[in-house]
Amino acid sequence: MISWFNSSRIRAYTKLSTKNQNKVMMGLEERFQEQKSVLNSRIRAAKKNATMAHRLIKDNKNDKAKEKINSFKLDLIATQPVLNSYVATSLEKQMMEIMSMDGFEFPDLLTKINKDIDFGLFSVDATEELSAILELEVNPFDELGIKI
Repeated sequence: MISWFNSSRIRAYTKLSTKNQNKVMMGLEERFQEQKSVLNSRIRAAKKNATMAHRLIKDNKNDKAKEKINSFKLDLIATQPVLNSYVATSLEKQMMEIMSMDGFEFPDLLTKINKDIDFGLFSVDATEELSAILELEVNPFDELGIKI
């Protein structure tokens, strides 16, 4: 998995008071909105260059169209790091929202609890053991000579 976040910061979030959790969420929301704004402006610039290139090609101004296409390519390349940051912030924001819910527990705690649970017949290994036991069983009707 890609390391998007600082693990110790994520773990510390659940221990914060509600007030401090809200401050963290507000900071994430501000950063998210700023990145969204920058991303939208870069997309508009790329779209404008692509539209201009299309018009110039229709008018047979191929040299100018090539310049606009190159500008479009550069806009797309410049958008990639902003998009990566936007996605990372969005994921972090959603994760913090989930962690803010009452009763949230980290998955590693659930796997520790899972080791102590006896699932009986629903255990993954129990189905193999049960089938081995059933194969060794003798049909009581066969022992009595009754055909069913």
